[in-house]
Amino acid sequence: ALFPPINLRTLLCHRDVDLAIHCLNSAVQLSADPVLLVIHEDGSLTSADRFKLAEALPGLRILDRSDADLIMDELLAPYPNARAFRQSSVWGLKLLDVVLAEPGLCFYLDSDIKFFRPFRGLFVDSATKNRCVFLRDTVWHAYSIRPWHLLDSRSLRVASGINTGMTLFDPHVYDLDFVDWFLGQLDWRVIPAWTEPTCWAALALRADGHAVDPMQITNLYPSAIVTARTIGGHFLSSYRATWDTLLKRPLQDTTAMPVDLRFHRLRPLSSVALGMSQLKRKFQNTLARMQTF
Repeated sequence: ALFPPINLRTLLCHRDVDLAIHCLNSAVQLSADPVLLVIHEDGSLTSADRFKLAEALPGLRILDRSDADLIMDELLAPYPNARAFRQSSVWGLKLLDVVLAEPGLCFYLDSDIKFFRPFRGLFVDSATKNRCVFLRDTVWHAYSIRPWHLLDSRSLRVASGINTGMTLFDPHVYDLDFVDWFLGQLDWRVIPAWTEPTCWAALALRADGHAVDPMQITNLYPSAIVTARTIGGHFLSSYRATWDTLLKRPLQDTTAMPVDLRFHRLRPLSSVALGMSQLKRKFQNTLARMQTF
């Protein structure tokens, strides 16, 4: 017997409506396990956007930013750092709302992840019961901290190489006290835009963190390899143009046998590995800047 559909969540802004329709439709069509879409909107969706979404993705539900604000303000009253982060950054909705605003297990997907072939075992309770699951980033550790932050007396530990484009999380192992404490360490926000994934990476090691096999769902850097066995791709905004043909390609093999997802346990990141990653990134950025002159 089929299980009841899970709520598959995404965070959406006005700019990404068309992309979201295209990508979320692939999840609905190709997941052998049924899903109901829930959109956490950031306050920018117009009535035309809502109409377009409802027409293209029947059964979809939208959680309005104004309603979410009321729920989360009350919930986060005892957590000043989490509350301040949510008020100052849209990424607070992704770090907090998708797990806490409504009951049940959290199944979250960025609106730029597209599936290519039928799959199963991802959007089911057993995938995330008592644990959390992310995408594996095999290229960067996109974190807001510096290597020495992993060596000081605060004993910070983060999982190696995760990408939060997909986040499955059991609220029972989501430690809001820890999140609030983490967000209070302002010196850990060297790259502010990456505060949210860094917090997830720290939570992951406290909550039996796993990642989907990167050969199955891959972050589409220019160096990525997509084969007939690739289940899905994360169309990273910086490199989306490189993969435009794949993004626009109509769904194929929708009746093929669904493939089972594989999960790997996450490992802690060492300060040396983080340092090497940041040096490499700095070198590549410098090189890219020199080439533009």
